[in-house]
Amino acid sequence: MPHLLRHWFVYSLLIVIPGGMAAGRVPWIHQFVGTAVNTQVYVFAVLFCMAITLPLAHLKQTATRPLSVLLALGVNAILLPLLAWGLFLLHPTSPFAAGLLIVAVVPSTMASAAVWTRRAGGNDALCLIVTLITNGGCFLIIPFWLWLTLGTSVPINAPELMKKLLLIALLPMGLGQFLRSFRPVRALADRNRMRIGVLAQAGILIIVTVGSIRTGPVLAESSAGLSFVALLMVLGQCLLLHAIGLACGWWGIRWMRGRPEDAIGAMFSGSQKTLPIAVDLATSPILLAGGLSPLAILPPLMFHAMQLIVDSFLIEQVRIRQVHD
Repeated sequence: MPHLLRHWFVYSLLIVIPGGMAAGRVPWIHQFVGTAVNTQVYVFAVLFCMAITLPLAHLKQTATRPLSVLLALGVNAILLPLLAWGLFLLHPTSPFAAGLLIVAVVPSTMASAAVWTRRAGGNDALCLIVTLITNGGCFLIIPFWLWLTLGTSVPINAPELMKKLLLIALLPMGLGQFLRSFRPVRALADRNRMRIGVLAQAGILIIVTVGSIRTGPVLAESSAGLSFVALLMVLGQCLLLHAIGLACGWWGIRWMRGRPEDAIGAMFSGSQKTLPIAVDLATSPILLAGGLSPLAILPPLMFHAMQLIVDSFLIEQVRIRQVHD
């Protein structure tokens, strides 16, 4: 029972991902989720949960040590796209190749990196800063990488993206920090820090479920003749990208003699990628019209699920290492 409680999130993922993909093949469920469920609400809620339990001093301290943030940004926005490009060049005709590029060029995850970093005892303020910068700059980063690697120019509405970032990222963080300025609210949040963390994980679980439901019909229509070996190959490539991102985030900070807390934050924020933007790109009519395979949606879903499962088990190892250090 203790093991089950400790890893409840991982077991939940193993249920909701295949369950969501199966449910997505039911027309009315897919239509309901597509029209009535807005994942941005849950992203807002998760970031608010993180912000209201984050002391403002942590943000200020992290801002005074920009090297850790810069390294995480470099891993997330430069190193992983370059590695994915190399894998793409090895198998350019694979229906999954472009999907791997897409998942590599999207921003750092909106919520899970900060949640995982906090659970591992790391600097979650660093993750929130990386989230804001990568998501705020994605209207430049994504078109550049897709043009360079796929030869595709993707028109992105920069004002709309910035408005979305303001509403679902800056606003919940600002609101959470504002409420923390009131002593009773701050004390209540600190007393219930663990419960609020569980709520944040539940929000992430809902986001993954919605992504799985959206993915189900696409895979059902396009997976004819898909081999198990091909699925294992794309899973291995996703795992390789994520593992390199984790290693570079951790050892990069340690090589610079940075704090272990910053290394944990750089490790998770540098290696994790957001799911909603990746799914939107993989199902973009512009890219599909340009020859993108509908199966390109699979690598983003596999990468996101795999990063959450791997990092959930990694949390305990990082905690043990911190104790010994």
